Amino acid sequence: MVDFATTFLGILGATLIPTYIALYLVTNLKFIHIRYIAAAAIGLTLWFFLDTMGDSTYLGVDSGFSGGLPQAGLLIAFVLGFVALAIFDHVAVPNAKSGSSDSKFLVLIPIAVAAVMGIHGLGEGWDFGSAASPAGSSLIDAFGGWGAVTSYPIHKFLEASIVAVIYSAYVTRSGIASARAKWHLPVLGLLLGLTSVIGASIGYYTSLNTTYFFAFGVTSAFYAVLRLVEAVNPSFKIGGGGAPSFLGWKVFLVIVVGFLVFYTAALLHS
Repeated sequence: MVDFATTFLGILGATLIPTYIALYLVTNLKFIHIRYIAAAAIGLTLWFFLDTMGDSTYLGVDSGFSGGLPQAGLLIAFVLGFVALAIFDHVAVPNAKSGSSDSKFLVLIPIAVAAVMGIHGLGEGWDFGSAASPAGSSLIDAFGGWGAVTSYPIHKFLEASIVAVIYSAYVTRSGIASARAKWHLPVLGLLLGLTSVIGASIGYYTSLNTTYFFAFGVTSAFYAVLRLVEAVNPSFKIGGGGAPSFLGWKVFLVIVVGFLVFYTAALLHS
């Protein structure tokens, strides 16, 4: 059994240190054109999607139509993730005609990704805390072995890099001074990483089926890709270039419908 203080400090350091290194490092890569950084972030996001979908047990697709309430819960969590993203995006880009946004709300685009992505961290932290509390366990065992001890902070660094690139595209390099504020990166780091610490703190005392957190958090990948693809466009420019583009709730709805149509087809051969 690992004592609570060690568990808490272990997940705190392994999560927040690489998260903040990525946020401050990536946002200062101004010598690299944003479209190339955005393209790299799309690659990172696609792997995040695959990894997190696996942790959500692919929304219970292997159960076919017999998954019952647990499977329904995964689908509900998945849909709620899109609802949260749509709300953030509506405030960030409220003007359907011009696609324009008040500069002070541009930060809600990376905040949307960080906040929703951070919920999957709640699941990771919860699993870590639950693994640390049994008798005979060690901090290394709680992480899943030495390989995981090495992998986890890299994992957090790369997740934070996705958010950092989106922040760079829509805020840092927007050319709008009023869009930037000193509190942005600290808050983004907390949204991404503090959930893991909270999850570990609660998970130390009680176990839970954490797949629902992953089903919610994986939706951040859809929104991240939408905004990163926009930034890959050579003519991408905030304001005068028509970015950020207006998405609206119908776009989010159609994405969910399209995904669930194929998901339903997959249920038929499970």
